[in-house]
Amino acid sequence: MKTLLELVSEIVSAHASNTTMTTDQLVQELQIVHAALKNLDQGIAVEATEVKPAAEQKESIITIRQAFKKDEVICLECQKGGFKTLKKHLATAHQMTPGQYRKKFGIKSSQKLAAKNFSEARRKAAEERGMTDVLAKARAKRMANLQARTAPAKPAKAVKTPRAKAKTAK
Repeated sequence: MKTLLELVSEIVSAHASNTTMTTDQLVQELQIVHAALKNLDQGIAVEATEVKPAAEQKESIITIRQAFKKDEVICLECQKGGFKTLKKHLATAHQMTPGQYRKKFGIKSSQKLAAKNFSEARRKAAEERGMTDVLAKARAKRMANLQARTAPAKPAKAVKTPRAKAKTAK
């Protein structure tokens, strides 16, 4: 029969293999599972332990500067790391848009929600494929559309439409 520590390590390692966890979360998980299994072994009723979400525990510990590293991005909402970009994680795990995330944590719109190396690699790949010209044209068109929307509206000129000539019967 397996020992209590072996059972705890198997349970927590199975959970950690499917979920990205910080070391503090891992230690906390070990403690919770160990206490629960020990209580079960002794015949004591296991009560649900109230655990604060990781975001509440570490909200003030990680800064925006620390969250956006060279090779990874850490989510400020749940403190999970290892992401190349945050867009998909925010949508699936937190039902947030990047704009809502930026607003909640006060992130500038110029800050990319992606790892620096990832952004640079994508930029280089786009340059190699000749996409810089396409990007420049798209930016110019977007600026023209933006200026057209913000410019005061000019009065529209009446456009004359050609009338169909009526056929006369003789």
